[in-house]
Amino acid sequence: MTSNRLAIFDWNGTLIADTRLAWIASNECLKFYGKKPITFKTQLETFDFPIIHYYKRNGVCVDKLLKTKDDANEIFQNSYDALAAKARTRRGARELLKWLNQYNIDCIILSNYLKIKIEAHLDRLNIAHYFSHVSANTCNGTSILNSTSKLERLSEFMIKRGYHSDNAFIIGDSKEEPDIGRHLGITSIGITGGCINERRLRSSNPDHVISSLTETIEILKSKWSISQ
Repeated sequence: MTSNRLAIFDWNGTLIADTRLAWIASNECLKFYGKKPITFKTQLETFDFPIIHYYKRNGVCVDKLLKTKDDANEIFQNSYDALAAKARTRRGARELLKWLNQYNIDCIILSNYLKIKIEAHLDRLNIAHYFSHVSANTCNGTSILNSTSKLERLSEFMIKRGYHSDNAFIIGDSKEEPDIGRHLGITSIGITGGCINERRLRSSNPDHVISSLTETIEILKSKWSISQ
């Protein structure tokens, strides 16, 4: 068992400021299914994992969804990629990562997004050196339609690397991170301004709710008795 501390970051909407970009790309998919565009407010009220729930809530026939998932995924990816080409990190991301690095806290990314695309963004944003591992999907993105594997991937990673739950925290903008935290006994931090609205985020009962990534620093100072 290692004594190293572990910071687990979601990617989309947490480290990268792309929530509105994902909404625009999702509307392209809804258009493909013959549905009218939804407002950003509706996006935050209906988005969920697995993604099938999001489309069902917005009136898409499940049978059609399953038959045409590859086509819809291609539409989303092409639209999102064009929009996200110059997306920036969320406010406070670099400050937090620099602080974690200062205290030798291991940082990884745990995401439902595509690993190759996350790594490209990390290089583009010049923050790849902060992360020792990226756990994300290696398929074309359709696997998150019916299920996600973040809990299983993180559990396997922590067991294999010998991290203790008391020495870890997870931060994200969805309901997944608090659920993962409860299953693995690790501290969960929910950040507002991401893929779901604050009411839904709070209803998922993360241990802490923040609006800026830098607020994490004070939480960790208290959690791990760091004086500076």
